[in-house]
Amino acid sequence: MTTAVATTTPAPGDARPPAPSGLQVHKPGEGYATRLGIMVVVMAYTGFACHHWYYHWVYLRDFADSMLGAVGLGFLTRWTLDSTVAKWISTGGTVVLAATGFAVGYYFVYIKRNTAEFLIKTDTELGKVTWPKIVPWFKADTQVWGATYVVLIVVVAMTLYVFGVDFVLQSIAQKLFYNSSR
Repeated sequence: MTTAVATTTPAPGDARPPAPSGLQVHKPGEGYATRLGIMVVVMAYTGFACHHWYYHWVYLRDFADSMLGAVGLGFLTRWTLDSTVAKWISTGGTVVLAATGFAVGYYFVYIKRNTAEFLIKTDTELGKVTWPKIVPWFKADTQVWGATYVVLIVVVAMTLYVFGVDFVLQSIAQKLFYNSSR
């Protein structure tokens, strides 16, 4: 007895592209503006972290020294008190943080499929938006200035409202709880 095995070949449009292997960029060229913008933000955070490591890592050393010193292991951190060693640690730590920040940011923005796909779709949706006319931006009759005036008026109104409510509640609290006047 023989059995026939049915084989189906996928239609040309149904073929899925092979999954990217290794560190290939997911859909290169798509979502350029959004990916670049997110990468700039990642690098700004990385620069902030590098700056703080370079100038403030000694607080971490002092904390570790106090914790280890309490149990008699302070000698483990005392070697970092030498100025040459301290300079190497601050510089080396900054370089490691910068390289790690760039690599992690690059991986999540360009290589990882889910985040790259999200950023590509975001870029596509932002392309569909009808942005307000901003040229020339300095003339008062443009859409941008009209929206700016609305925002400024609402911010001032909310500020005055919150100030008024705060002042009234503070006055009531002063009279009720402290029995004094201002």
